[in-house]
Amino acid sequence: MMRARVFGLGQPAAGDDGFGVAVVRALRERGVPRGVEVQHLSDPSSLAALLDANVPVVIVDAVLGSPPGELLALTPDELATRAPLRVSSHGLGITEAIGLVRVLDAGADLSEVRIVAVTITRPAGYRYGLSAEVAAAVPRAADRVLQLLGVA
Repeated sequence: MMRARVFGLGQPAAGDDGFGVAVVRALRERGVPRGVEVQHLSDPSSLAALLDANVPVVIVDAVLGSPPGELLALTPDELATRAPLRVSSHGLGITEAIGLVRVLDAGADLSEVRIVAVTITRPAGYRYGLSAEVAAAVPRAADRVLQLLGVA
């Protein structure tokens, strides 16, 4: 039985935008608790089909902001108020994917969706690997994900 879902968003070839992928990797290396599904998603539009499971969901992503490496824990509504700070390498970001779920399924309960994000500077091109500031946030983000799920 699935107890929770974790989705790490990002592109590993886009530098710090690969933060979500790094957190998913860190969670898997620690050993994912039984019943917790952990996935990497390259495209935030995939979220729309995955947010209907009636289980707690934590989305891990990078957002534009300063200073780089600052860890944030947000609700979808809090993210929406910070919308100019989000980063997406595609046309549809987290805020839009959640909005789509709200439009398509008016009864969808998104109260257990949380976003764990790290602030980054705008990616300047293709580059593998995280900056030192963002890499340092990966273990803290993995801890925060597990805390939000009540399994830490």
